[in-house]
Amino acid sequence: MNSATLRIRLISHLSGLGSRRASSSSNGDDIDATKTDNVPELPPEPTTCCMSGCQNCVWIQYAAELTKILDDGGDAAREIVLQKITDPSLKMFLKMELQNIPPTKDDTST
Repeated sequence: MNSATLRIRLISHLSGLGSRRASSSSNGDDIDATKTDNVPELPPEPTTCCMSGCQNCVWIQYAAELTKILDDGGDAAREIVLQKITDPSLKMFLKMELQNIPPTKDDTST
């Protein structure tokens, strides 16, 4: 999935409007800036994953960072990370581990 498509899905998730679609150019890489103003800039993806499913996986740390930035309890962070992983074993490991992402400060007030 290219970054433009992922950004469109993130916009839809954050806005709560699943049917809303950002406009793009014919090659699909450019997104209408007026619809992306409310989306925070995401940190760069990790490039040092050893693909072994280790305890301190860089993807788990990346998801924790995204959870803080997106402030949605981790749902969007889990979706973003799992879309980027192609190895089925690592994907299943991360799926289980990402369920344990600690909530943000706002989520603990209940």
